[in-house]
Amino acid sequence: MVQTTIKWNLSSDKCFEIIHLTLIDILTESKDYTKKINELIWMLNSRTRVYKLHDSRKFNSFSKYLKLEYDGFLNFIESYNFYGVVKTDKNISIKLYKNLVNLDNLSERYTKDSEWIFIDDLGDELIN
Repeated sequence: MVQTTIKWNLSSDKCFEIIHLTLIDILTESKDYTKKINELIWMLNSRTRVYKLHDSRKFNSFSKYLKLEYDGFLNFIESYNFYGVVKTDKNISIKLYKNLVNLDNLSERYTKDSEWIFIDDLGDELIN
């Protein structure tokens, strides 16, 4: 998560919940649970317009929130195992893996690191 000095009107937990529930709703309504990234961001902003996220109109959208707090929409999406990124020649789409969604624990992630983690499993070879 990127550190910002912007004062948001909603807590980070509330923003997190609103974003995930809205994205899950949008993708569930879509054919094959997939949506082009530009359409998905537009729909996220339009459906969450009712929330007063920030006093300044400049920062009053959840896509702006994701850009400032998570260093971008794609970084946020790639952090969770129930979203998939599908890249083709001209488009980037986001896919929801509905069977992996756990509404009771949306914060579950593989890792909080932004880099790959390699684990070398040597097994019992070290015990001699």
